[in-house]
Amino acid sequence: MKEEILFEIASLSREPLRVKGFRFGQKDSTPSCVIVGPIAGNGINQLWIASRLVNFLRQKELENPSLFKGEILIIPTVNPYSFNMSKAFWPMDNTDIDVMFPGYEQGETTQRIAARLFEKTNNFDYALLLEARKDHSECIPYVKVLDTGDDSAEEARDFGLDFIHSRKPTTHDTVSLSYNWKIWNAKSFTLVSGKKGSLDKGDSRKVFDAIIRFLCKKEIINLPIFECSKGNIITNENIEVIKSGTAGLFDSLVPVGEHVIHGQPIARVYHSLDGSLLQTIIAPCDGIISCRYDYPLIFQNAIAFRIIRLESKI
Repeated sequence: MKEEILFEIASLSREPLRVKGFRFGQKDSTPSCVIVGPIAGNGINQLWIASRLVNFLRQKELENPSLFKGEILIIPTVNPYSFNMSKAFWPMDNTDIDVMFPGYEQGETTQRIAARLFEKTNNFDYALLLEARKDHSECIPYVKVLDTGDDSAEEARDFGLDFIHSRKPTTHDTVSLSYNWKIWNAKSFTLVSGKKGSLDKGDSRKVFDAIIRFLCKKEIINLPIFECSKGNIITNENIEVIKSGTAGLFDSLVPVGEHVIHGQPIARVYHSLDGSLLQTIIAPCDGIISCRYDYPLIFQNAIAFRIIRLESKI
């Protein structure tokens, strides 16, 4: 393993921003994979996963130096300032680095961070981004793939996670790291799990195992692995969005990952002052709870659940 400072940006008021990488195998060997941890400063699950990967591969390298058949670069986080200050976005101006790609070297700080990160990561065969959901929700671990007409969704089955969400890129996606990797011909995948600002070791372990499985399947490392799920490829058409009809105290009756049936009560919303029941949210279909609102107070029309529908076969 080689620990290196990939780039640094000077600060007027504190230590420079230093972005570290941990490189395994021989530089510029193939196949190659870059793994980037959380860009937002509240991706605790994602930071945990990235750090566990570094530690695991370091130990395996000591046991067997010929383990690596290709190159792996792990960047645990590109935004330590935000982590240190408990902020989601860049603390100086509250901007999201993941809407700045491919970046601009002469621009604002976040544009320069994006430009330097992209320069260091756009030449790998495979590119993985670890991400927490950006909305107020927790979710089951899944692989997000931007559908640009290639076979990435099929390749995502190599992670062995239960669900692969394939969707067309939106205008917002075109300034993201994952999209820009893809248009520079890397096979790009985003692994989404947990909820922002918290640590779920169970979900983190699933993502950790999925990444090791993927690296083995792509013959980047040589380790024995267990086979897992073949992965269900879903699109937005397979997802039922359930919104709250009123504001109040949100009481979920089902966990993420639960199988529900049509007509089942899945949450209640109570008046936040007098405690009266305002709404019982009912499952509109059979399916799996893939995302759930994660805050005790909910607004009217906020998304309370996303359900992956179980479709009937004729």
